[in-house]
Amino acid sequence: MLWPQSALAIDEKEKTLVLKQVEVVGTKDDIKDIAASAHLIETQDILKHSYDNIDRLLRKIPGVYTREEDGQGLFPNISIRGVDPGRSAKVTIMEDGVLMAPAPYSAPSAYYSPTAGRMSAIEILKGSSQVRYGPHTTGGVINYRATEIPQMQSMFSRTLMGSYGEIRNHTYFGDTLSTGSGRFGYVIENYYRENNGFREIQPTGDFRNGDNTGLQNLEPMIKLMFEPGSSTYQRFEFKFGYTNREANESYLGQPEADFRNNPFRRLAASRFDLYDTEQYRTHIRHFIELTPKTNLVTTAYGSTFWRNWAKLGRCTDTDGTGTTALGLSQCMKDPDGNALLQGQGPGEWRLTNNNRNYYMYGVESQLTHMKDLGATQHTFHAGVRYHYDQIRRFQWHEFYNQDANGFINSQAVGPKGGAGNRRQKTTALAFNVDDQIRWGSWTFKPGARYEQLWQKFENFDSGDSRDRTYGVWAAGGSLDYRFNESTNVFAGIHRGFSVPGPSGATKVGSEQIEEETSIGYELGTRYNRPDLGFRTEVIGFWTDFDNLIGISNLGAGGGGGTEVEDVGEVRTRGIEFMVEYDPSVVGQWSVRNPWYFTATYTDAEFRHATGPNSSAVFKNAAKGNELPYIPEIQFAVGSALIWQDWTLSVDGQYIDSTFGTGDNSTNELDGATGDVRFGKTDSVFLLDLSLAHQLNEHVNLFTNFRNVTDATYLAGRLPEGPRAGAPFQMFGGIEITY
Repeated sequence: MLWPQSALAIDEKEKTLVLKQVEVVGTKDDIKDIAASAHLIETQDILKHSYDNIDRLLRKIPGVYTREEDGQGLFPNISIRGVDPGRSAKVTIMEDGVLMAPAPYSAPSAYYSPTAGRMSAIEILKGSSQVRYGPHTTGGVINYRATEIPQMQSMFSRTLMGSYGEIRNHTYFGDTLSTGSGRFGYVIENYYRENNGFREIQPTGDFRNGDNTGLQNLEPMIKLMFEPGSSTYQRFEFKFGYTNREANESYLGQPEADFRNNPFRRLAASRFDLYDTEQYRTHIRHFIELTPKTNLVTTAYGSTFWRNWAKLGRCTDTDGTGTTALGLSQCMKDPDGNALLQGQGPGEWRLTNNNRNYYMYGVESQLTHMKDLGATQHTFHAGVRYHYDQIRRFQWHEFYNQDANGFINSQAVGPKGGAGNRRQKTTALAFNVDDQIRWGSWTFKPGARYEQLWQKFENFDSGDSRDRTYGVWAAGGSLDYRFNESTNVFAGIHRGFSVPGPSGATKVGSEQIEEETSIGYELGTRYNRPDLGFRTEVIGFWTDFDNLIGISNLGAGGGGGTEVEDVGEVRTRGIEFMVEYDPSVVGQWSVRNPWYFTATYTDAEFRHATGPNSSAVFKNAAKGNELPYIPEIQFAVGSALIWQDWTLSVDGQYIDSTFGTGDNSTNELDGATGDVRFGKTDSVFLLDLSLAHQLNEHVNLFTNFRNVTDATYLAGRLPEGPRAGAPFQMFGGIEITY
């Protein structure tokens, strides 16, 4: 049986089968037909520098910004075109077309992101064509494409070792077999990573081994496929994945003065902080080609996710005149509090076990139908999804008492549930419809999305129980005109929404958090000449947010969990630019020499004052102030020399300085109060280099040099004070394919 070309695509290089109906972008060649800003990070982009950090990958994409936190990509904070980047809560994150945040409605900021290093590709979609996806459509969509089932027997194994005890292995094997009943395919995969981290915890009188601030990550996966030999083409797919991740990470940074002296130091009080998590995820998918022009894809999915981030949350310093309880960001600016955190003074600190369980499940069907009506060709798409998710907080405190010499002389554990005992849950029914209408050189694509939500919040400590039922909608349209095969212009307008979690949505009166809504506009043009080795794109965007939702107490040190707040009206506008050129294509050189350059200019500002009652990140913003952590200028540039079996690649990224808070303070001051979240980040240019040698058909040797200039920079001030990006690192390894 032939595979229907409308349904499946075959990657000839990798010999894999890809179900096109669950892709967001497709291939780079497909981008020219998308009347919106779309990008694809391919396998070679991930492998070239052995990137496992999604921050480094996404900074090559115009209009996408990331705020670093741990320097290793464990907790990405992603913004698309100016949405609040906190915990990537405003971006719809998917893996193989399936929602992947552990509770995307009830708690989208869940401290989890799929591991970039195990992916075959990453798709990014912005602009007016994203109404097909939800529940967060004000920002955009990121779809991680996991390893695909190969068309023929294949094996891949990539192992590297390097700086700070880095050990990594990615291995998979699979095949597609013809049987009397049909075709059966499989892929079995394991991804493993560990290191000691590049930070060192400050020693104290009773603690000396502070050099392990690293992580350990284990992720096996199996994917199965069956195509029965029936007259009607069908395809069944099953996937199961598991993640076990442990990281010696902390919320705690350090005051800027201390940071400048030793940027890779962690304060002594953070030595008990530990992030531990476990996830099970699965989906079953069925594709059927009802007619040559009609197909239906149905996916049932589910996941469970547990994590406990035991981390420092509050300190009580003793200064001889009494005791004062302080949040960490203020404690670090208090002389006695800072001495306590450094293990050089007496007092007590509180560690919170942020123990939380998440789970979600759902079923989704998407119908595609193609039909000619007169002189127009239509590709009609309609979908429906039932989804349920919840988060259960059951947290507790630990109290540590320290003497003047830095010794812990007592420890007490509070009651389980005493630091947060609550549940949030959401049931959502979503409908989407769009139609791609082609008429000559014109393509028009209108679309709409509606979601009905049932949300409930329960606080078992106070007995408070609240619920709310409401609906949200998004709609948009794009128009594309193609001058010829190489040149087109497009424009779009889109109304988006992003829903709050139940804790905010179910409040009453003026405290109730409404859904974030936005109107986004874009205008762009593309020019694509593969025969000349040249491709370029320029897009202007403008987004008005009626009520940007922000994470209100990120880094506040409380034990009650993350809340959200209405930040109010915000406007973002800018220009995205991309160009790729390989002069060796026309010159027919013996050495290939591809180049690329991407850049984003962004003007993101508050459209009204936020006042003193907002959270630290957004408080006291005046009208016209810049949004925190949205750089004005960001660009990436790179080139490669490919000669016979050798490849040398050089890639650079520039990130502009940003403000840490909405009041645009340049000092660590919240008014007259010291607070390390206030101030600016550093601008920085990061340079990476890689060298690879294809030893033979099956063996590739490679080495990577990360941040080759060893630039030291203040990457972010959240959650609790300045922290550095990763320093110079070097890796080397071997890749075996069969």
